[in-house]
Amino acid sequence: MMSERDIARGCKRGKADAQRALFDRYSPLLMAKIFSYVGNDDDAKDVLQDSFIKAYTMIDSFAWAGDGSLQAWLTRIAVNTAINFLRSRKRLSSLTIDTADLDDPPPDMMEEATVAEVNSLDASTILEMVAELPDGYRTVFNLYCLDGYSHREIAEQLGINEKSSSSQLARAKALLAHKIKNYINEHNNYNHYEQQHEK
Repeated sequence: MMSERDIARGCKRGKADAQRALFDRYSPLLMAKIFSYVGNDDDAKDVLQDSFIKAYTMIDSFAWAGDGSLQAWLTRIAVNTAINFLRSRKRLSSLTIDTADLDDPPPDMMEEATVAEVNSLDASTILEMVAELPDGYRTVFNLYCLDGYSHREIAEQLGINEKSSSSQLARAKALLAHKIKNYINEHNNYNHYEQQHEK
């Protein structure tokens, strides 16, 4: 199997086997990352293709900085491509609204799941819930919680102010906690129903 460094070198030389290795090794990871931003498979596949086209054409700008640096570089391309896709579809317009009323989550979202309840869910279930968040909430949540951007960096990336970023994050977390709580309650009610009918 080709090393990450060999893949990068081969891609810079335009070698087809290296380009194929780049796609085969990193497409599952990038697909999951892109899906977390755009929220559905069809759009994620389109963005994935665009991300690799950009990677192949921009590979000369990549500077090796040790193992993991190629993956990090590809991930940044994928995230930027996903955000540009959402922006081109006008799906981030909600981020530019007046956020004076977004400082606090609404009352019906205040019931949060406990840490134990969250830990009882598998990652795929939680990621599905993240994908269901409104586009603006989901984008800020992913940038801050999953990709480690600061509110200042998010504001620069999305063309909003830092207050909007922090408000959107608070709403995203509240809505996600609400979804988790509802899921667990429904699951518990179903289990209780099943137990009653087994007696």
